Amino acid sequence: MNNKNKVILSFIGVFASVALLVISTILAENEVISAALAVVLTIISIISVFVAIFYAAKVDYETGVYECRNCGHTFKPTFKAYILAVHTLTTRCLKCPECGKSTRCKRRNAEKGE
Repeated sequence: MNNKNKVILSFIGVFASVALLVISTILAENEVISAALAVVLTIISIISVFVAIFYAAKVDYETGVYECRNCGHTFKPTFKAYILAVHTLTTRCLKCPECGKSTRCKRRNAEKGE
């Protein structure tokens, strides 16, 4: 499966998980389903949201590299550094292994084979 399909699949998973959570909440609020079923659906929904978010993060990690704003070095951080880094949609505050400075590194798509 190519990177574009993985990213699309991860977004679909997150959307479907959040939709399940919202729908189960609405059904429970309107007493369409029993309280016990609402609890079960809510637990399943919350777990699926976390799984979908983790999968989306894993796909993003696997398909991207980061460019240091200080020295221009392109690198792939550890998964732990990736997860814990303060970030926006296109940058993460990471420590460059080349120059040793922490900067807001810009995300780039990884080339095949990296």
